[in-house]
Amino acid sequence: MPNLANLRHQHCWECRRRRVVCDGQQPVCNKCRTAGIVCPGYADKKPLQWLAPGQVMSRPKKRKGQGRLPSLRPQVSCPSPKGQAPLTPPESQKRHPNHPATPPITPTLRPEMFDIIEAMLYYNTRIYPDLQSHQLGPSQFVFPMLTVEDIPLSILHTLVSVTINHRIMQMSDCCPEIDLVKPILPRFYHHRGITIRAIHELLDAEETRRGLEAVVSVYAFLFAFLQQSMTPSWRTHVDGFMTLLEFHGGFLEIIDRCDQMRPSLVGLMMSVYPVPLPHTPTNITNSTAVLANTTSPPDNQFQVADTVTTLRLTEDYYTEVYFPPMSCPTPLFIKLILINELRAREPFHPKTKQAALGILGQIELFSPEDWTSNLEKSVFANREEFLVIGRVFHASVALYCILSLVSTGALKSTREVEVLRAKYAQALFSILETGMSTPKARKRMTWPLIVAGVEAARAGADVQKYIGRCLVDMARDQGISPPLVAKRLLERFWVGGGERKWDDCWDGAYAFIM
Repeated sequence: MPNLANLRHQHCWECRRRRVVCDGQQPVCNKCRTAGIVCPGYADKKPLQWLAPGQVMSRPKKRKGQGRLPSLRPQVSCPSPKGQAPLTPPESQKRHPNHPATPPITPTLRPEMFDIIEAMLYYNTRIYPDLQSHQLGPSQFVFPMLTVEDIPLSILHTLVSVTINHRIMQMSDCCPEIDLVKPILPRFYHHRGITIRAIHELLDAEETRRGLEAVVSVYAFLFAFLQQSMTPSWRTHVDGFMTLLEFHGGFLEIIDRCDQMRPSLVGLMMSVYPVPLPHTPTNITNSTAVLANTTSPPDNQFQVADTVTTLRLTEDYYTEVYFPPMSCPTPLFIKLILINELRAREPFHPKTKQAALGILGQIELFSPEDWTSNLEKSVFANREEFLVIGRVFHASVALYCILSLVSTGALKSTREVEVLRAKYAQALFSILETGMSTPKARKRMTWPLIVAGVEAARAGADVQKYIGRCLVDMARDQGISPPLVAKRLLERFWVGGGERKWDDCWDGAYAFIM
């Protein structure tokens, strides 16, 4: 007997609403395409639909025998002149029986407010429950939106653009030409434009530029831009944000003074930008941006802070629980900082080669089992998920160390190094399947997938296709664009074959984790 659940899901939500037979074409069924209707797709949950102000999906049917309610308006008769037909409204003003009339909007009510309320509902019913169900422990990043009254205008419209982008990414592969995206994309740019204008007004005046609202607004826009951007132009916004922080005493001052922004700012620092140190001579600065520097050329990295301060901040603020996209074990995260520093050094210096071998040896000594057993008690309920995460990041950090340092020349491609490369590549390919199938570990797999994608140039077409599918799933699952950017870069990298090196993959600075 056929599975009734599978037969039901072959029909898109619009065809089910209209009670017609759906042909099941992906991503848009032909029934909807022919009728000129935006096909909502085949997801398990009925998707939310963006409606124009005043528009409704359906109206209750009248019971038999129920007459029209008496009109509250006074009945005014207008007799027609003799010999003329009664006056009738123009054809354009007649209401078609199948199209309900749109009530007039009060002039003082901004149309954007409808989108703001819809965005709040979408976040609370779709995004927040999904994030909450995938938490491995208490996190200050995940909370519902309870009110919009006290939120600045710039942040409200940033929220709207984030929710629209999330909706677009979950409906499609973010191709702006398909029918699903066309009606929504203009609204996305409309609200992003409002955000930019509001931020411009905040920064234009000296009084508001020095206020905390300007910092939070620019940070929120930067966060959203990193989620939505398909180009490496994020560096321009990061540089602008760092300049703004200087008006408030610098990054370290903001972290110490503003408890509410501390987790978000530290998370952003770990992801994309360095910590500026006051009174630090430029001749002792090293690259310290952690995740973005791993996927950037060695000569195009941030070099405005010393590694000692970054390590101190990591020990003080970094935790595997706080940052949902990046639950890298702290000992391995510290090794990423040191590897990034070596990539920016003179590769053929004897001390560089010695340090490279030392870091690789320390990574080999890392034990995912020991790390899991030493986690804080509040996350013991998710020990199995943390064990999977530990194994995935152990293999991926070791492989990144070998691939990136061989690419710069800090490590020689000796027989021993190639044996370790094959060992960790095989381990990563094997454990990634477990990580992608573990619900609470799945959202942490973007960076390991990128590392595996570079190694997949040697592994063959089947592994490459698997990595590509996983990145598309990650983009749709998280509602963000960077995994699709990574897929595009990796596909271009794979064309060159297995002899290309890590740094050949990055033509600019890329931030994939946010």
